[in-house]
Amino acid sequence: MDRLKQGDTRTSTPFEIPKRGEQRGVGFWGAGRGFLTHHLTLDRGAVANYQILTPSTWNASPTDRWQQPGPYEEAVLNTPLLEETDDPAKFKGIDILRAIRSFDPCMPCTTHIHSDAGVITREVNTCACGIDDEGG
Repeated sequence: MDRLKQGDTRTSTPFEIPKRGEQRGVGFWGAGRGFLTHHLTLDRGAVANYQILTPSTWNASPTDRWQQPGPYEEAVLNTPLLEETDDPAKFKGIDILRAIRSFDPCMPCTTHIHSDAGVITREVNTCACGIDDEGG
């Protein structure tokens, strides 16, 4: 803040990308629902791999190697489905999405529902904020 008060408004410092062999870096940022992490691998100065782990990813954590379901999966197991339809194309999975939304309002927008056979029956892309509602 002292530098800003003195008029130094530079937002970055000079940096040269390392060109030798493989380099790895990681960054962490505390967010409202947990930590956001960035993971980078450089190969002779070129990006070889870049991954972001969001708080939602950490919190959702799918079934682990000991076959323990993550909290989202556990919440939707045995969720009563009140939606009635004989046409799988019309199934919206609203009861499942409500359970997931109770953890994180953004997750239903990226939820895919699978049948017991593992086949995607419907890709769900809805907005909890209502902007995709007709007339809204």
